[in-house]
Amino acid sequence: MSPREYSMHIDALMRSLAALLAVGGALAISPASAQNRPFVVAHRGGALLLPENTLPAFDNALRLGVDMLEFDMVMTADNQLVITHDTSVNPSFCTANGVAPGPVRAMKLADVLKFDCGSTHRAIYPTQKPVPGTPMPTADAFLARYAKANVMFFGETKMPKPGEGSVDPVAFAKKVDALVRKYGLEGRYILQSFDWRTIDAMHEVNPRIRTCLLGVWREKADYLELARAHHATCLLLRLQDADAAEVKRLRAAGVQVFSDVVDDEAGWRAYLARGDDAIFTNDPAGLTAFLHRTASAR
Repeated sequence: MSPREYSMHIDALMRSLAALLAVGGALAISPASAQNRPFVVAHRGGALLLPENTLPAFDNALRLGVDMLEFDMVMTADNQLVITHDTSVNPSFCTANGVAPGPVRAMKLADVLKFDCGSTHRAIYPTQKPVPGTPMPTADAFLARYAKANVMFFGETKMPKPGEGSVDPVAFAKKVDALVRKYGLEGRYILQSFDWRTIDAMHEVNPRIRTCLLGVWREKADYLELARAHHATCLLLRLQDADAAEVKRLRAAGVQVFSDVVDDEAGWRAYLARGDDAIFTNDPAGLTAFLHRTASAR
């Protein structure tokens, strides 16, 4: 699929999706800080609603009024970034005629774009609506589409697993930095990763891009010291990792605290009570409605 064919395909797909959803409204939001509530983060665009990590999901998330789009990036054999969670194409929900699934790092972009990742879904997302013919978006196309929307970006670097090839962390950071600069997003982009080599690399490449450490519970270390050691401005902490007092301490020191992914009201209520800066969810419609109800009850 050529870039022009890809663009035409996406445009047609978006028109079909608009008819499916029948949802109006501009792709713009008010900052969460102005509303005195946590940021609503659409995990993979809202994977319980529409195909994960795809433009239909991200479009829908913006229509719902989310504050931040969360997504994953993997590098192809020809050094292009595509938005997908799995470092190998997952045949359980991504299929293509004539192209065998395999490590994304071993495939060229033209082949990756042939996969339909919208006709079916993972078993863990049973309420997801299909959007047949939906490809993985490139990071470039994704950022180009939403650069002018009033939304923040929370992108995760996904490094190849053993046996899938390799990516230099600095090269990955430079690729992300180039796209962020291209669309003028330095103030609205946070780089996240379980692989802290890319976090450290980004600080060297462009310290103006904020970073967030994932998986900090693996380290037996003071969270604030850990954040400072890696120049991170954000930590993702599960409920069992930190109480409200620890969250308050971190925030007072200038470190934002984001929740783990949570899709039920009990979890949303717990993270809200803990004082988190942002709440991750696969159900941005549910979380947005919950926060509106909570605000109205005050």
